[in-house]
Amino acid sequence: IGGAARGDNFLDAIFKNPWSGNRWLKLSLEGTRTNRAALGVRVKVVVEGKSGKRAIHRQVSSGGSFGASPLRLEIGLGDADRIVEIELFWPASGRRDRFEKVDMNCAYTCREGDGVLKKVSPAGV
Repeated sequence: IGGAARGDNFLDAIFKNPWSGNRWLKLSLEGTRTNRAALGVRVKVVVEGKSGKRAIHRQVSSGGSFGASPLRLEIGLGDADRIVEIELFWPASGRRDRFEKVDMNCAYTCREGDGVLKKVSPAGV
């Protein structure tokens, strides 16, 4: 829950995020043959929940033409019960990495060519 501060000259209001109970995943990727920032890496996360399996697709990019976003992917998983699989496609090397039994609500790093998804922390980076 957040709100306004005293003396800020704005209408005081309290906000509560109704979606705060949803699951998430953070990925920080590093390329070796693909550029170091991993720009262009395609990510597919397959999750399973009450309504069955679904795939979430993301691509590492710097954002729009008038701004930038962090290169770390922050992927909302909604009300998923588990991650079935994560697949990374590294465009320069053509390598595909697949990972199963990945915990939700955690942050991970992966370096191209290592084939390892390393947990950074349970709370994020």
